[in-house]
Amino acid sequence: MLIIACLTLYSEHNASAQAVYPPNSIYDGAKSVPSLSRPGYLQPVIDPVFGAKINRISDDSMGLASAGYMQHHYSKDQPWNHDMTLIKLANTRVILDAKTYQIFKKPSGKGETRWSTVDPNIMFYTRGNQFRKWNVRSDADTLLHTFSEGNISIGSNEGNISMGDKSVVLNVDTLVIVYDIANDVVIAKKDLGPIDWATMSQSGNYVVSRPGSSSLGVVVYDLNLNLLRKIFDKGAHGDVGYDAAGNEVFVQMCPVQMSRLDTGQVTSLGINMCGHLSTRNYQRLGWASVTDGSSNGEVLAIKLDGSKTVERFAHGRTSAANYDAQAKGVFSPDGSKVMWNSDWGSGTVYAYVAEMPGNSGNNVPPAAPTDLKVTGISP
Repeated sequence: MLIIACLTLYSEHNASAQAVYPPNSIYDGAKSVPSLSRPGYLQPVIDPVFGAKINRISDDSMGLASAGYMQHHYSKDQPWNHDMTLIKLANTRVILDAKTYQIFKKPSGKGETRWSTVDPNIMFYTRGNQFRKWNVRSDADTLLHTFSEGNISIGSNEGNISMGDKSVVLNVDTLVIVYDIANDVVIAKKDLGPIDWATMSQSGNYVVSRPGSSSLGVVVYDLNLNLLRKIFDKGAHGDVGYDAAGNEVFVQMCPVQMSRLDTGQVTSLGINMCGHLSTRNYQRLGWASVTDGSSNGEVLAIKLDGSKTVERFAHGRTSAANYDAQAKGVFSPDGSKVMWNSDWGSGTVYAYVAEMPGNSGNNVPPAAPTDLKVTGISP
């Protein structure tokens, strides 16, 4: 029997009417990078090639301990909250007002954190062997579950909670745990051996993992952690999302390609590029952010339909000299803004946000559709 999931997700047609995106074009190779001085803190500039407004949103004056703290955590970790009014940086060592980029709060005692995809005030986080939720405005803090198995991680800190905040994949070293947040139930747990990362798919119907070596590929499990299929023979930087046709996919780099979770069918997206990739734009399905890992590579959106349709936001302008300086782009939930980290060729790594002029800073998510399909699931 097919399970149909009603998800809090949004198609590109349902994204906020006030959102402005770069023009669609067919990818035709890298563009030259003209000189552009590093923007001052909160002093926006216009990208000379693509026309996006670029704002540097972090600075030494924020009082963070290191350059690694003056950027978002990772491409697969959404820095914006659900209604795009707040931003977390530095593994939530600081939370910013997403309109002014001024400091809203400096939390402490939070482990790995993920924003709710339902409530803009809620953040889920780990503390030792506890899974908790925290209201960032009221400071109400709730213990959801204590795991006797040991200290937990959200898929080796690369996993995500399913849409609607229903379920999450946690791990204690090699022990993988599927946890139903909504009902406070452990669905399954199994020792899968070394893993690089594990995550719940956006529908909450699949567990996707890359074993400890990239040569072991990317694999898909059901919620009882029974192996369903290998979808890539070799794993690279990537993320789980939906393609333009509404199928759940894993999209990865080197080259840019996607594989359906239900069948393993692989589709080339027509760009041979390495770097980082994100599908955290859950209010605008069918797109991924792609960040060229080469020095001065681009930060762009690619449509997940094999057409090579892209939306070009900005050049990353980073040396990629070390891990902190590798540009790791991630969209806002509606896909109208992209954040990445850059040393601007040399020096300190800061966080930058690019968006098209005229884009609203106060987008409010629309009502969710209820007719999204999830294919290939049976009891």
